[in-house]
Amino acid sequence: MSLQATYQDKSADALALVRVAQDQAEMSSMATPRLTAMLAVRKAFAHASLGNRSAAHSAISAAHASFDRVSVHDPDPTWVAYFNEPKLIADTGIVHGQLGEVALAEPLIADALRREPSAHHRSRAFHAFWLARVQLRRGGLDQACHTAAVALVPAGGVDSPRLTGHLLELYEELRPFHRRGRHGAGSR
Repeated sequence: MSLQATYQDKSADALALVRVAQDQAEMSSMATPRLTAMLAVRKAFAHASLGNRSAAHSAISAAHASFDRVSVHDPDPTWVAYFNEPKLIADTGIVHGQLGEVALAEPLIADALRREPSAHHRSRAFHAFWLARVQLRRGGLDQACHTAAVALVPAGGVDSPRLTGHLLELYEELRPFHRRGRHGAGSR
């Protein structure tokens, strides 16, 4: 719910929801290192959306510290099993990207994509779109267009409103460059 609130531009709600989830996990036996790390990343997303750089960095540090304690013997809930090292790396990059720290974000997201299993179409598409957005913000229009085109391959087989939303956001970020190309100046 916290992640959904972040995507709906309800950042304060996202932060409140992740705090409740963290409290509930701590009070139950569910607070495994993997779950704690995933919730810390959700908190980082919320703080980044609120523009709170230091709190977002703190939450990312907490996520990595928790993930360092993950063991195959942990009684993780099945719904958190997806949160693996490539996902942590990608999410760390996404938080940096949300904060405008694109020089930090790009290599992290690219590394996560290299590590992500090819069968994980949805994750690969999400991460590739984020990488394209970061590349565009760094001034790499051609690279961003190439990455976005590559992302369309795994995205084509995934029915996800959130993935469609990411694609539309990227399209909007590319729109000014498209207009410039129509008028003959700087065609890409």
